[in-house]
Amino acid sequence: MDAHSELELLITVVVGAQDEASARQACEGLLRRVGAEVVTVADCSDEEPGCWSLTMSRGTGETGWHVAALSRVVRNFLRELGPEYARYRVACAPPTAWSVVDDPELIGELVPAGERLLIETWSEEAERAPLLNNPQ
Repeated sequence: MDAHSELELLITVVVGAQDEASARQACEGLLRRVGAEVVTVADCSDEEPGCWSLTMSRGTGETGWHVAALSRVVRNFLRELGPEYARYRVACAPPTAWSVVDDPELIGELVPAGERLLIETWSEEAERAPLLNNPQ
């Protein structure tokens, strides 16, 4: 990824589901709403029975690798979900920015039986920033 590459947004939903098919079905509405595609679906039932995670990805239109760009991607997505989501804190420690929404009632409005959301973006370019700014 270079400084002109679009940052990717990953959205992971933890959902109460019987199997992969029901986890996918529960997340269909959110997938369509945010224009994302499924990256992985994983069984988390070893941690909690009937628990699945679905990770989706979408482009952001944002470029760059600095703290402001990383944080803005996550913050804008939270705002897109609605005012109740916009109050959640965005953490940034380059090369990553993220937010966790741990409110099953709120998430359940987006994803039936949804329990948690992890929204994250990162940049490989940020890892190289010290080298780019201080060549040896």
